[in-house]
Amino acid sequence: MPATLEQRIGILEDIESIKKLKASYCYLADAGMQDADLMEQFADLFVPDIWVDFEFLGTYHGKESVVAFYRDQVAALLSYSAHMVTNPRIEVKGDRAEGDWYVLVPLTVRDTGQAAWLQARYQEQYQKIDGCWKWRSITARFDHITPFDQGWSKTHLMDEFVP
Repeated sequence: MPATLEQRIGILEDIESIKKLKASYCYLADAGMQDADLMEQFADLFVPDIWVDFEFLGTYHGKESVVAFYRDQVAALLSYSAHMVTNPRIEVKGDRAEGDWYVLVPLTVRDTGQAAWLQARYQEQYQKIDGCWKWRSITARFDHITPFDQGWSKTHLMDEFVP
């Protein structure tokens, strides 16, 4: 049986809320490098048992571990970043949802001042709790992290990012 107009509008509202969640994540991940107080707001985006898998940058379980990764490791590695996400594909299933996104990030490596580009694909799971969407998981698969002046065809992954 086809969904009612009310159900379809509800799904569209959920998708829009997840897009806003993603926008908050991007802003707080970038701004948090300059303002540690924003990490509390950042932590509120996740369920307590969140897990993230950032390939060679590590896998982290639990809200405290995930926030510490951004606050300590990412901020130590980068002095600047600007997450730009595109091509959202979001599927809502009741109080759960899944999403895929591309991310392009101009960034600056803190130690060297090297400008670079990062491109990755996010695969995410969300959960609606008390009417608010939060992350259950984030998986990032990196297409490239390359010096700005070389491009991905010359340097696929910069040494600063690979253990």
